[in-house]
Amino acid sequence: MGISRRELFKAAAAGAVIGSVAKFNFTFAKVSETIKLPKPKRGAPRVVIVGGGWSGSTLAKYIKKLKPDVDVVLIEKREHFWSCPVSNLWLVGLVDLEFLLHDHRPAAEKYGYHLLRATAYHIDRVGRYVYTDLGKIHYDFLVLATGIDYDYSQWVGDDPKDVEIAKTKYPAAFVPGGEQITLKKKIENFEEGNFVITVPPGLDYRCLPGPYERATLIAWYFKQNEIPGKVILIDPHPQPPVKAEGFHKAWEEYVKDYLEYYPNATIKGVDFGKKVVSTEEYGDIDFTDLNLYPRCKATKLIFDADLVPKGDRWPSLRWPYNISTKDSHILCTGDARNHPFSKSGNTANTEAHKVAKQIIELIKGRMPDYEAPRTLCYSAVDKGKAVWVDLTYKYDPKKNTFQFWNVKMDNHPTHQNWRAYIEWARAMYRDMFS
Repeated sequence: MGISRRELFKAAAAGAVIGSVAKFNFTFAKVSETIKLPKPKRGAPRVVIVGGGWSGSTLAKYIKKLKPDVDVVLIEKREHFWSCPVSNLWLVGLVDLEFLLHDHRPAAEKYGYHLLRATAYHIDRVGRYVYTDLGKIHYDFLVLATGIDYDYSQWVGDDPKDVEIAKTKYPAAFVPGGEQITLKKKIENFEEGNFVITVPPGLDYRCLPGPYERATLIAWYFKQNEIPGKVILIDPHPQPPVKAEGFHKAWEEYVKDYLEYYPNATIKGVDFGKKVVSTEEYGDIDFTDLNLYPRCKATKLIFDADLVPKGDRWPSLRWPYNISTKDSHILCTGDARNHPFSKSGNTANTEAHKVAKQIIELIKGRMPDYEAPRTLCYSAVDKGKAVWVDLTYKYDPKKNTFQFWNVKMDNHPTHQNWRAYIEWARAMYRDMFS
């Protein structure tokens, strides 16, 4: 199969990192030229959104749809949107790259928001400026939809060399782009042995069923191509947090002998030289290759803005809303928030619909009514077969807690679910970009 030159060119156009990249040591100046963009009307409030993923793209569109006279600026460093949801299918050749890539420009032109292709690197909360590599831009409200970063400290330690090895040689590949290309090449070039995949501890990592779907599909790929290897899935949980019955069914019926599942595993560390993952329960597990997915944390931009409490990994927000407890003019959405919601594409998208309304009310100086997002999540477990879960969330203001609400699930792998999976993705793309 392999990644074609055509796909590589498309990936490069999307802003993915391919191959080695030269490293430059420099520091951006904190004082730069102000970026001047026209507003819908004089004095229009400006909402700046950093991050054009599932949350940020949806927000930019729906703020403008609901309130066209609000000025919206979407800052996104990539040339194209690259979907993390559904990318597991691309890793094993079940969809092509075009299915994941989408152009921001048509929606920006249609709905009238500014698309600023730039990298945000500093936030001045006093002056309300976002500094980018193209200059600084003022905001009235700022939305940080910056996704996730990885925290390797638990398993790899803090040695920069080891962290660099983890990131470049054994990437988690739950941030779209270059690291997913690396993983796809690993899968296609794998000849024999143990392909180890780790699941992060806790429930605040991106895409709860993602590592399980990935492990299942890679095992399917090995079986289809008669590769004398197996996937070893090391999981700190007693079972997959969602759709456990569907995954276990697939492992028993579709990829038996190609996948070994190690639940309740406590990973003590990873030795890249010896190629072993050390666990308390199972001892040292040898790997021929490794997809190392550690626990997640907020991005550097959010940490540097002093929005994360000391010792925590996520920004402190004024529940049930997405408003920062440290700055009422900053909101964190999508996978960057600290709510106990699934960090998934559908959750980020439906939440953005609600947050768009929140922001419009905040501009008017009013606190909005709270609306919880929805999580609809499909997982492929075989070629042409999938399972799903559908739920919403309920907020208890007295306890300041959330709980799952109206949970529905189908753990029976069917072709109908597969078709629904693909159409769900198309519907989400239309909602963001049409």
